[in-house]
Amino acid sequence: MSTFINNSVMDLSTHSVTTYILALGVPFVPIAAFFAWEYSHGKTKEPSIQRGCKRLEGLEGTNDQWRIKALVIYPIKSCFPVMLGHGHVIPTGLRYDRQFSFAEMVPVSRTDREKPNFPKDYKGKHHWKFITQREYPLLTKVKTELWVPDENSPTYSTKEPNVANGGCLVVSFPDPVKNDLNVSFQIPFDPSESRIKRMKYPEETMQIWVDFPQALDMTSEISAIALSKLKEFLSSQKLKKLENLALFRVDSGRENKQLREVYRCAPKKEDIGYQPVVGFADAYPLHMLNMSSIDDLATHLRSNTGHLDPRRFRANLYIEGPEAFAEDNWKLIRIGDSRYHVSSRTARCLLPNVDPETGIKDQNEPRRAMDQYRKVDEGCPKVPCLGMQVTPMQAESQIKVGDEIELLETGEHFYLSWPKGL
Repeated sequence: MSTFINNSVMDLSTHSVTTYILALGVPFVPIAAFFAWEYSHGKTKEPSIQRGCKRLEGLEGTNDQWRIKALVIYPIKSCFPVMLGHGHVIPTGLRYDRQFSFAEMVPVSRTDREKPNFPKDYKGKHHWKFITQREYPLLTKVKTELWVPDENSPTYSTKEPNVANGGCLVVSFPDPVKNDLNVSFQIPFDPSESRIKRMKYPEETMQIWVDFPQALDMTSEISAIALSKLKEFLSSQKLKKLENLALFRVDSGRENKQLREVYRCAPKKEDIGYQPVVGFADAYPLHMLNMSSIDDLATHLRSNTGHLDPRRFRANLYIEGPEAFAEDNWKLIRIGDSRYHVSSRTARCLLPNVDPETGIKDQNEPRRAMDQYRKVDEGCPKVPCLGMQVTPMQAESQIKVGDEIELLETGEHFYLSWPKGL
């Protein structure tokens, strides 16, 4: 059985993790190795205590039944993951997941203007478009610490800026010149109306796949020096420098009007009582990956290392117990006390070829291995599939590491892409 803690990154940062956590006043979880998910090499400066908040972090499951092994979120799309011990599931998926995305300015093409979702009154010649590790693999080395309001904190107060702004993200990445140092900045997680007005965040059209939602441009929260270094770092593998970079947030202050509605293979509103939506996730609220399936795929790699880092596939729910690819025909499951619709197989792009620790993109693996034997869905016969897209059957639920998984229904899957023209 592959494990995150034994076969993923085992190197911790240069300071003592235990001392670091105790110094912050966060309860220490007696599984030290999982911190390797969130720390990298380098001389990083310890952040100051975030008043009124606690750092959100979690652990792994450790038994052989059908259970949730790990819960993972990606506060900034395509950046390094944050592990949870417990999660609150809302219509967009796990709370805090993919609420931010970096974007670059690109020319508006004729194809863009012909898309049904492109804003008809858009007059500009350029627009913002989201970026991922597909274009900028070094996004995987942009790491986030998520601090959320904690009423049990001795410094908790609704007047504390981080509490009033729904917590904060501490973002760090290697200095492009001095690689043994990190550059960092802090941004409010869910800025209050007063913060939005004071900082004058512009609301801009940002393309994400076939959608063009309005989103808050929070780039003003990043210093000019940090932003310049980030552009230099992300484009260091490129021949051309990244010129225009911005950080966008889902606009949560518009009563979800800017969330992207999910259709395709997801259950309908009349069947589950609410409309499935996503923020900056690709397609569905949750992504599930079976560890046994990763183990199986690892045996097909030419490298013969016997290990494949599960983080390459950027799931939210990592499960253990079922046989490899048993999930291919799941349709309905229960996790803990709640039901989840297993909506679609996940059609894989080349992003899993990026090493999540180094940001180096392999030209072949694991895509070559998946092409050999994972073209299993008639809806996308030329594309390999691994993992499942999941939609909550209720608008809100709780989920935690160790929750048992019960299979309620099986059936056939047929991958549906976006309708033609989108």
